[in-house]
Amino acid sequence: MQKTDMEKIIEFTGYKKKDFSVCLGCKICASVCTLNDFDMHANPQGLLLKIFLGDNTVTDDPLIKNCVSCYRCTDACPWQIRIPEVVRAIREILEYSSPFEKAFKGSISIWGRVYEPYIFMNAIGFLMKNGYLKHFMKWTEYISFHLPRKIKRI
Repeated sequence: MQKTDMEKIIEFTGYKKKDFSVCLGCKICASVCTLNDFDMHANPQGLLLKIFLGDNTVTDDPLIKNCVSCYRCTDACPWQIRIPEVVRAIREILEYSSPFEKAFKGSISIWGRVYEPYIFMNAIGFLMKNGYLKHFMKWTEYISFHLPRKIKRI
């Protein structure tokens, strides 16, 4: 990463370069990361190390493409390092938006809130391409349970 990129990360997250050095290297963040079910190379601690060392391969890190910003890594971190915010800063620098992020922002701009069917319909191409559509039946059970029911007239 270039110096200007590091400055953008610092500006976006509120961290300074020395704040990344407090990472103990315990990899608790990696053990709780939801991406490890899909990609064993997802390692938030490794991403921080790459940023701290100025490694240019940070753009190829699986977290940049796939992080869902669940903040489980932050909750588990002894120093409460907010890795999802670092990932978002890198995405801003790279001008990258995940399909979910695009659908999420679209839902907010249209309805002023998250509307799950809209997000699903906008992300269906991504889901089909990556084989996640096998979970469709579970999703329809979930969404039918959460849709409003008609009220009986008295």
